[in-house]
Amino acid sequence: MNQESTNISCKIDYHIHTMLCNHARNGMEAYIKKAVLAGFDEICFLDHLTISEPGNRLSMALSEVPLYFQAVQNLKNRYRQVISIKTGLEIDYHPKYIKLIKDITESFSFDVIGSSLHFPGDVDVVSHKSDWSKGEHKTDHIYRLYFEYLDKMLDNDYFNFICHIDLMKKFGRDLPQCFEKEFDRLIKKIAIKNLVVEVNTSGYSHPANNAYPSFDILKKCFKSGIGITIGSDAHDPDDIGRNYEKVLPLVLSSGYKHVCGFTERKRHLVKISTI
Repeated sequence: MNQESTNISCKIDYHIHTMLCNHARNGMEAYIKKAVLAGFDEICFLDHLTISEPGNRLSMALSEVPLYFQAVQNLKNRYRQVISIKTGLEIDYHPKYIKLIKDITESFSFDVIGSSLHFPGDVDVVSHKSDWSKGEHKTDHIYRLYFEYLDKMLDNDYFNFICHIDLMKKFGRDLPQCFEKEFDRLIKKIAIKNLVVEVNTSGYSHPANNAYPSFDILKKCFKSGIGITIGSDAHDPDDIGRNYEKVLPLVLSSGYKHVCGFTERKRHLVKISTI
């Protein structure tokens, strides 16, 4: 696959966190200023809301959602002549809290909602100190659990796109071959539901050393007619647009010419530019 020479540009970043998640650095305005400096046209704050997590170590609290929403709205208005700012949430799926999740998403005029799985079956598959990161847990068992929860998540309609769909590989524990057909089935389900898949560029900064999703999955998404968006999963202003130079050639090679942005939960297309 040729990834050389062409200067490729995509001026949106749809996955930016804030200090409210308790593990990101700097204030919202620092991210905006960095995005403007880097030449971005549109960004989306997509901070964590993990209702099932006790103590809110890695997420804003439910009580902070109104504060978060209003803070982004204020900055959206302040910078509207400079950059387009979107308001979103990255909500961790948990079957126990679906009604509460829907109440939240329907109570505010978010531009977009992403849904993710960091704790399938309450097993932590994302933290650097987790048992999963240390090589514990049987790989097949946790992948089976992950796909079971992903399948259930797809039965809901509170979200617009799926965040880092193959996050399980973050620590280098790749998808076992026996699960490829199951992934193919879920891709078909995503297409039927008309959902968008996020291309998350942070994987090149993790032991996985790969985008979420992988190139093979991305090609299957394209063939299935699934739209994509793109985000850096920024937890620091310097993360804005990270690894785009590695990921965008893969996106183009898989067949995509556009990515999706969102306004008030409705998608619009943004062209991937080649110079």
